[in-house]
Amino acid sequence: MTDLNHPIRVLVVDDDPMVVTGISTILSTSADLVVVGRCADGDEVPGAVASLKPDVVLCDVNMKRVNGIQVAATLSAMPDGPRVLMMTALDDDGLALDAITAGATGFLLKEEDPQRFIEAVQQVARGEVTFSQRAARQLTDWVRNSQTADVRRAAQQRLAMLTDREREFAVALMSGASDAELAANFFVAETTVKSALTSIKTKWGIRNRTQLAVVVAQAGV
Repeated sequence: MTDLNHPIRVLVVDDDPMVVTGISTILSTSADLVVVGRCADGDEVPGAVASLKPDVVLCDVNMKRVNGIQVAATLSAMPDGPRVLMMTALDDDGLALDAITAGATGFLLKEEDPQRFIEAVQQVARGEVTFSQRAARQLTDWVRNSQTADVRRAAQQRLAMLTDREREFAVALMSGASDAELAANFFVAETTVKSALTSIKTKWGIRNRTQLAVVVAQAGV
């Protein structure tokens, strides 16, 4: 987890120079974020990470030479590697889902409000996994439109492993709510939410809450 007493170091990765410049400018407006580097494609990321030591890599999904899926897989396999926050366009046809499976800790739509980018980087740096309500809806659509009957049955079997409260939290997570928002909605302590989500991830053998949301969507809930 990032030491939040210091500015969060961010590496921005996209093969569109205008996107890189725009996102970098947005992030630079926050006093606790610093853009330490920019990459024009995924093959530049390992070297940049080694030299610049970013806390968060904000990465496009669909790039020309090495896409965000490969970037996420490479960085998630690194000991103490940076967290990967994925950016995606509306027409990426589920590539963000593949990146999440590969180890990305969240994703945003490129059309999000600029403040949402700042908040998402801050959340990921704190060790949270994040996706906005709009991105959550997009994730749900991707999964439900692409799944098979076998995938749905397997996901429903996973849901059956949960306690009633764990299932409630898992389903509510599809809204993109934070732990604090879930706690407020269910009138419980935030530690109760965190404990339940940790239990679910352990039972399902998954790494983060975005993968958790994928399973719920696969179940057709």
